[in-house]
Amino acid sequence: MIDKEVARLFDRRSALFLTAGAVLTSALIMRMLQMQLFNYREYTKKSENNSFRIQINMPERGRILSSSGSPISRDTSIYRIYIVPEETDDIKGLISTIASELKLKKKSVDRIYKKIKKQPKFQPILVSENTDWKELAKLQAKNLPGLHVRSGFSRKYELGPAGAQIFGYVGAPSEPVPNAPFFTTGITGLEKRFNESLSGVPGQTVMITNATGRVTGEDKTQFKQPIVGKDLKTTINDKVQRVMYDSLMLHRSGCGVALDIETGDILAMVSAPSFDPNNFSSDDGEEYISSLRDDFMKPFMNKTIEGLYPPGSTFKIVVALAALEAGAITPNEKIFCPGHWDYGDRRYHCWEAKGHGWVDLAGALKHSCDIYFYQIALRIGIDAIKEMAIKLGFTQKYMDGILSREMAGVIPDRYWKEKQIGYRWMHGDTIISGIGQGFTLTNCLQLAVMMARTASNKVVMPRLILTDEKPQFANLKLQKKNIQAVLNGLEQVTKKGGTAAGSAINVGGAKMGGKTGTSQVRSISREERLSGVLTNEQLKWNMRNHGLFVGYAPTNKPKYAVCVITEHSGGSGLAARTVAATMRELLKKDK
Repeated sequence: MIDKEVARLFDRRSALFLTAGAVLTSALIMRMLQMQLFNYREYTKKSENNSFRIQINMPERGRILSSSGSPISRDTSIYRIYIVPEETDDIKGLISTIASELKLKKKSVDRIYKKIKKQPKFQPILVSENTDWKELAKLQAKNLPGLHVRSGFSRKYELGPAGAQIFGYVGAPSEPVPNAPFFTTGITGLEKRFNESLSGVPGQTVMITNATGRVTGEDKTQFKQPIVGKDLKTTINDKVQRVMYDSLMLHRSGCGVALDIETGDILAMVSAPSFDPNNFSSDDGEEYISSLRDDFMKPFMNKTIEGLYPPGSTFKIVVALAALEAGAITPNEKIFCPGHWDYGDRRYHCWEAKGHGWVDLAGALKHSCDIYFYQIALRIGIDAIKEMAIKLGFTQKYMDGILSREMAGVIPDRYWKEKQIGYRWMHGDTIISGIGQGFTLTNCLQLAVMMARTASNKVVMPRLILTDEKPQFANLKLQKKNIQAVLNGLEQVTKKGGTAAGSAINVGGAKMGGKTGTSQVRSISREERLSGVLTNEQLKWNMRNHGLFVGYAPTNKPKYAVCVITEHSGGSGLAARTVAATMRELLKKDK
């Protein structure tokens, strides 16, 4: 007989187990009801997503155009080549044939084999990312099982390195977009600034897949056609751009800007050395980009607006106009230059050790006499010089919102020095400011604007994006006789005996005027002089002076203004020759 106490204990435990089981069963039923009734839409959507694969179809990107409408940056058709391992009985032969035809490197082939080992045999493997039609035709002619092709676009830059810092380039986004292997975005320059309008609107293709991920069909009801991106028209003249770049690259390093004085259109904007964005998509693209980053000459930098330089003697245009407007000099007043000038306890030297003798304004500009400009700068003071510099376009950012990292530069005065340097302004600071040295810093675009405003007596504003509206510039309100007096001197610079006589041009009677400049990088130290280093050319390349030239043409009716800066060239000769080559192309274009 079973003991009664044991029976009662068994009954209690059974009841507990039955109760717990009932509770768990009820919870399970409630959860099923919740999933099937209340969360039906959520789980249905998840189930559908598992059954469909969305393929993003990228549209053709809008073109970046020159002022004439010819493409500078445009999309070209390319093809991505994939292989599906399960569709061939000879995977090694397939890969070998493709590698031979496309000249794939060993590292690319090794990557393909690693992919084959890692993923299911039915999934496609990327073999080549940027294949053109000729290469593809050769492969397709072989009728290779397992070979698949998908079309897309690659960016082509017609000017190559000539202007790459302006137009920029496209590349893969920092975070990859799923199912969009051809997705690119603007990384720098105009490609980045106008990326939204250039990109267009992507379309889509919805692929039906089974539980293992194999594609079984296509849902045509959800297909969306991509919308092509909008074109962007610039003011750049591609021929002038190329001429300026080729001429500047004879020296290797520097920058240049060419302006249409009447419209403010930037016809050329060059920074050297540069880079060729067409190389970024090659097999050696990563190595090429890495070499550019390590280049001490900074090829990614747009030196026309990011580089700051002392303007040197090109700044004498500002000082001359300031002195004329203040009535501190007349064009005919002469100042004697013996090669040096003593003021206080310091001697200031002219670049011409023998001196220039008695010179008036035109002669001082023609020969770039330092003594003349030391003295007239001291007469009018730094405030008048700064006021004229700002009128002529210094310290202003013109590409703000279009190109990044533009530098405003510095036109100093007594308040600036006390705040930034911690010392009071001295007469010596005003004197050396008269020849564009000391604390004064500017960029190439600002110097081109200065020349355009001086030549036209109008508030010329540069623009890079072309519109149908013709700009109207306000009058600079400088006295015409003062403007003409300065232009008369600048016209002498390229004539016999002038500092740029070797760069004179004559295109159907149209001639050029301008101003040379040398921007001091560093002084030759006492120790260097004792060791025999007496000239700038004897210094290391990166310690030599920069050369500058600002020019305008034609002299009888100015239409173009050009500025070129050649880094560490020692003097202004190379800069003047580059301006002359650019101006010839501009005038030839008009003829």
